[in-house]
This record gives sequence, structure tokens and C-alpha cells, in this order.
Amino acid sequence: MDAGAPASDARLSLPQLPKLIDTRLPKAGDDALQRLDSLVDGLVAPDAARRQEALRHVQDVDASWLPAVSERFERLADSANKPALKELLEQIRDRTRGERRKLFEAEGRSGALTTPDYLEMLVLHGDRSSPQLRALTEVVTYSRLFEKIGTLPATRGLVSVYVRFGEFLRVDTQLALARLGDRAVAALVEATGHPAPRIASWAERQLSDLGKSRPSEALQIDDPAARADVLRAYGKLRPLEVLPLLVSYASSDTAPVRAAAREALSAYGEAALWALREGYEKTLGERAPLSWSWERVARELFARFDQQRRGDVFGLYEQGRSAERNGDLLAACAAFDQLLAREPLFELGASMAETYLRCASADANAQRALLAASRAERLEPQNPLHDRAVSLRQTLQAEALMQRGLIDRTLLERARQLDPHNQRAEALLEQIGATSRWRIGPWMRYLGAGAILVLGAIGVLWITVRQRIQQS
Repeated sequence: MDAGAPASDARLSLPQLPKLIDTRLPKAGDDALQRLDSLVDGLVAPDAARRQEALRHVQDVDASWLPAVSERFERLADSANKPALKELLEQIRDRTRGERRKLFEAEGRSGALTTPDYLEMLVLHGDRSSPQLRALTEVVTYSRLFEKIGTLPATRGLVSVYVRFGEFLRVDTQLALARLGDRAVAALVEATGHPAPRIASWAERQLSDLGKSRPSEALQIDDPAARADVLRAYGKLRPLEVLPLLVSYASSDTAPVRAAAREALSAYGEAALWALREGYEKTLGERAPLSWSWERVARELFARFDQQRRGDVFGLYEQGRSAERNGDLLAACAAFDQLLAREPLFELGASMAETYLRCASADANAQRALLAASRAERLEPQNPLHDRAVSLRQTLQAEALMQRGLIDRTLLERARQLDPHNQRAEALLEQIGATSRWRIGPWMRYLGAGAILVLGAIGVLWITVRQRIQQS
């Protein structure tokens, strides 16, 4: 805690230093591995139509495929006959180019030939006799799947295609990285620290081709998550020239970027002290005491960053509270909405839950009311207020369904169980009950009795007529 600051003042509390942790991929499940193997089976099937159908499904993958793809890729990289794969790829590529050249000449066209995408080329290749064809198709498929998934772990896998298989897949890997653009930067920054100079130099060239050769350029990325990945990549490599940039991003308004910069700075340890001291002096206009360790300087600096950045956040909080005291619930919730957009994990969030609950109850706009109830539910994850928020949300959802002519009695029953004082749910249940009673009430019973009498009379008349016919 900052000396002289009240213990309850969250704005002046010293944050703990975050750790730079690289989460490992989970182990692939048997179902995921079978799903991937089935896709590869289709891509190498003898039937051309089946292969092309499987090729279309390559675009359907998502991040859930990554553990299986990574596992199968590593197994293949350990066992593949890479010289044989290189020779086969060159043969198929040359044959494809030759066929295309003949087609061009037959059509009277000229110009440079472009080799089709490698995976498409392998799928369309007619000669299926090579024993290396499956392995070659696999590695190219995994490359395309890494690219399609596009996360940092997937992009690392894409870089590994070149690292593990060598020059014959270098150009194909470079094209895939170029298509990924900014999403490839973090993995390439990491690769610049590869122990093999050949790989490190190659990664530097790819960053240069993307216009990201310098750290200041590499961090010019619109996507906050991708920028955060780059910051963490520098934290792993710990180049000293990046430290001033990391200190700058440690005060970012964007939570993922801010957290990543602080993780990266913490990874430097003592080596970051000079940059942290410079940042402290620029921020506070005074030098940090020489007796402070790098950890103390970092925590003090981050606390001052938070204090400055969150001044507006606490201002919005007070604005909302003031509007609530003046009886303007909609203005209060509007201020809180702006606050949460900047600070989703605001530590006083639970104190706003009751206000959001009141807004949800009073707002005539169904969409805004439902959003307010959902926020109250999130901000107070336990206690009776949470149950009241869930109950109101379910009631509002039931009302929305009724507007569409759909009745969900179970939803309302659950809402009433969570909050027995939910008069809104109780009223809706009574309304549904009254409607149901009207549908099977006195008029329906009278109508049913009348129908029975009419059918009985018809039966008696039919019997009488039938007897007279028989007697005559």
C-alpha cells in the first residue's frame, strides 16, 4: 500500500506484478484426433470427388482443432522422410506446371505461369501411387489448418512447418504468413530468438517484408489481442531497446495491451530497472528513491498509471451515483455502461448491481432492460441480489417470448423460485393461467356438453330410422 494512502483507497493500492505465462495446448482428445484423421483420409481418398469435398471442409475448422493438428504435425515431423517428400512435391509441381503450359499454348495464351495452391494441387493430382503422397498431403494440410485457425499457437505451428521440414516448404510457409499479416507478427518475433541463426535470420526477413522490422513498427497493430501477443513475445526475448515502448504500453487504456506490457516488463526483472526509473520520473516529475528495488519501482509506477488512467473511470462512477441520487436511473446506468466499457473488472462493480437491477425493472425498453439485468447478474455473481437479477432476466426473456406469441411457463416458474417476491413473474403466471382457464373454462365446458347432446340425438335418430327401414 502507498505510504500515507488510506487502506480503502483502491486507486492508490500497489498492484502485484504479473507473471509472463505461456499456456500450453491441452492434449487432444480421441474424438478430435479421429475427426482430423477422417479429414486427411478424405483428402487422400482414391475417389476424386471425395477428395474435393474434403478440400472444401478444410475451411470449416476452428480453434478447437488446434490440439489435434499440433499433435499430428509433431508426430509427422518426427517420422517423415523429408528428402522423399521434397522430391515428390517437386515432381508433382513440375508436372502441374507442364500441364498448365500445354493448356496455355493450346489456348493461344502466354505469360508467366502461377503454381496453384499446394494443397489443391495435391488433391487434384491424378497419380495416387506414391507411398509418400499421404505424408506430403498431411503436412500441407496441417499448414493450411494452422493458417485457418490463425491464433498465436497456430501461427507458431505454421512457422514450425518451415523449421521442421526445411527449404522445400519455405516459400509456401512465407505465403501463408503473408496472408495472416499482423496475426503472424508475434510468432515471427519469437522466431527471431530461435537458436538456429538460419531460422532467426529468416524470421527477421519475414518481419521486414511485412513492414514490421522495428519494434515500433511491429507494435503498430489495430487488433489489441494481436498487439498484446507481440508485447509478450518481446517479454520472452527481453531485448533492451524495447523497454521504453513496454513502459509506454504499460499505461494503455486497453486492458489486454496494458496487462501484456506489464507481464513483459516483469519478465525482464532487474534489467528493466533503468527504463522503469525513467518512466517513473516522467510520470511523477521526481526520481524514484535509490533504495527501491526494481519490483518496488514497477509497482509504484503501475499504481500511478492506474491512478491517472482510472481518474476518468472513477469520475464516471461518481457521475452515475450522482444521477441515481437525483432519481435519474437511466442516466446512472448510462454512466456505468461507459465505465464498464473501459474497465470491465472494475473493483466496485458489485456496488452498481442494485442500480442496474432497478434500471432493468423500470426501463420500458425491453432490450435495454434485459441488458441491465444481465449486467446486474454478472456484477454480483452470488448472494440474493444475484438470484433476483437472474429471476428478472428470465422474466424479461419470458415477456419477450410472449410478444412473439410464445409462452414459456417453465422460465417463469424458475424465475419465481429464484425470487419469490418477483411480482412481475407472478403476474405473468396469473395471466397465463387466466388465459388457460378461459380456454377450458365454462364456455368450453358448455360447448362440450352441447356437442355430446347433439351427438347423442343424432345416434338416437339414426337407430330409429334404421329400425323403421328394417320393419318396412
